[in-house]
Amino acid sequence: MKLRTIALLMIVLTAFTLIGALTVKAEEELEVEDEAEIREEFELDFESEEVEVDEVEIEEQVDEHGNLRIKNDYISIAVNQEEENTGRFAVDVTGGNPIMESDEGKPLIYGRPTPWASYTTIRIDGEDYVFGGETNQRAGRLGEYGEEVKAPYITDEGAIETVYRYGDLLVIQNLSFVRSSTTGLPDTAQIKYELKNESEEVKEVGVRAMLDTMVGDNDGAPFRVGPEPVTTDTMYTQDELPEFWQAFDRLSDPMVIAQGTVKGSQVTAPDEIYFSNWGSLADGVWDFDFEPGREFIREGEFQLDSAMALYWNPEPLPPGESRTYITNYGLGGITIVPGILSLGVTSPAEVVLDKQTDSFPVLAYIQNTAEIDAEDVAAEIKLPSGLSLAEGEAKKELGDLESGGTRQLVWDIVPEEGVSQEVEYKVEVTAENTDDNEVSRRVDIIGPPELSFDLLAPAELEVEDRLLEPNPFKVTTTVKNTGASTAYSPSLEISLPPGLRLARGERDIKYLGYLSPGEEVDVSWYLEATGIKGQLPYAIELSSVNADSKSKLEFIDIPEVEAAVYLESHTDDLRVGDYLQVTLNMANLNDFYKLNTILEYDVEKLELLFASRGTLFTKGDKLLSWEEPQVDTDEGRIELAGALEAEEDILNDKAATFYFRVNRAGPLSIGFSHLDLIDEEGVEIDSDVEDLEFTIRGGEDYD
Repeated sequence: MKLRTIALLMIVLTAFTLIGALTVKAEEELEVEDEAEIREEFELDFESEEVEVDEVEIEEQVDEHGNLRIKNDYISIAVNQEEENTGRFAVDVTGGNPIMESDEGKPLIYGRPTPWASYTTIRIDGEDYVFGGETNQRAGRLGEYGEEVKAPYITDEGAIETVYRYGDLLVIQNLSFVRSSTTGLPDTAQIKYELKNESEEVKEVGVRAMLDTMVGDNDGAPFRVGPEPVTTDTMYTQDELPEFWQAFDRLSDPMVIAQGTVKGSQVTAPDEIYFSNWGSLADGVWDFDFEPGREFIREGEFQLDSAMALYWNPEPLPPGESRTYITNYGLGGITIVPGILSLGVTSPAEVVLDKQTDSFPVLAYIQNTAEIDAEDVAAEIKLPSGLSLAEGEAKKELGDLESGGTRQLVWDIVPEEGVSQEVEYKVEVTAENTDDNEVSRRVDIIGPPELSFDLLAPAELEVEDRLLEPNPFKVTTTVKNTGASTAYSPSLEISLPPGLRLARGERDIKYLGYLSPGEEVDVSWYLEATGIKGQLPYAIELSSVNADSKSKLEFIDIPEVEAAVYLESHTDDLRVGDYLQVTLNMANLNDFYKLNTILEYDVEKLELLFASRGTLFTKGDKLLSWEEPQVDTDEGRIELAGALEAEEDILNDKAATFYFRVNRAGPLSIGFSHLDLIDEEGVEIDSDVEDLEFTIRGGEDYD
């Protein structure tokens, strides 16, 4: 039974001392696998490239503890659905590596029976908020919390999403399966946060994702980062980060191999990564107690308990825009040959020759399993045609390696430009007083993605009944990937001149997720012309994190239209006793801000029932400035006034609606006796004005 001891957390807040009991972090009993015998006669290749991954099915369910869970043949992702700790997640191994049984059922992120120990912090303008539901446990207890918008649910793509709001910032957590960079299998959880600024102001926003990592039964396994095992508080900046880090208990026969991918085309490189003990990271919602060189002993207790935190530091997020942060964590692949000098080698299973990739890392792990020191140990990488060293020597002298000791080595390898092929390299390790060992590993070098797009849009608009038609109009792009590899995070951005704008609800940037080789997709915008005539240009740019950008400049011919204020009846055939609806419409007004008007009607023939504001003076669910109409039923006068929050171009909208009952027959008009259209500077806007005239057919008059 694994038990995180109950302890007291001492927190000094100004002049007060708060003493609280730490929540026991316990887990159900884990069955310990028997130690496998060292197999010296053959390779243990943990890539399992023979598995047909495209046929893997994703299952979704609510497990026996109430967690929402998705799983495939390799791992599962569980999300807490309880009122406390809502949205927190954990990752477990299901079938894991197809050729080893020791990882089956083991945790990768602590979270049994319900996830709570890992959490994510959203920093907004200097304030720190914990994502998801509130907690009474240690992890994140001192943070602020937001409002649930959508409880955990399964998306159409098979991911688990949870949505929370923090003031005007909307945050979406999306958890899904992706392929590991070193195994090539969908045995990795993609952890994604999308932040949307729905306010009218720039916000400084950042994210910290804290993971309570666990490698099988080992809660304090060292992190393998580049050429170093990390066993004490350590921080890496973005420039120092490798593409991925790994963690495992022993090299000769690892129970579980965990891997976090932090750089590359599929993820957002964090500004900093901290490796520390779980207790310190649990207590510190953003800043935490960090002591370089300190062992991973849980803060306030006496057990090894390693954890990590990825920081994407706060940056300005403009109004209406979004930003996405992505990291991957799951299983890693190491090709291992046990021996007196056990040797494991890992590198990406697939290297794409794209604009981001100049080279790729090869990592070698060496462990002396003998009871004596290995003398004059050396390791050498042997490269085939098509691969070369970026710098340094192929052979590395390591000196003596003590009994049970391990070393890590990294070579930076450059693939030949423009050559797609599967290659195999070899790493050999030698010592003066032990047997040699060697490992071979394959890498698939493939060409880059190649994106292009076609554009379908009207060349001109026409004028029909005062208005531009069609308006809004549709612009459609067909995006294609004709390259040899997947394009990650492709996006389309449209840039508009004065005279064109996005229709309500549209966004200037459209995100496509990813585009596989040979795949194509249609992406559309609805645009509105605001009345400026001429050949108006607009540009569309297609970009991706690992493909070259493409752009196109197009033109649309906009004819001249006149600003107009007019009354419109919605009934052509009127009789005495009918009800009449009349709308006050405004069209083609540039820089409109404020309206003052007086309407007159014949009180002998019409009886005003009521008048209401039009959609012009609303904004979503919000009511804008609108003065209650002043009505003189004796003289037949209606006085109206309303204003927007800021001036804007009015294409065609209703300022007011009037409801009358018809009392007598004969010709009739409803018209303007006064009209002021004002911009934000107080300047009057010129417009055509059109009264409403019609004839009421006979019938018995109403008294």
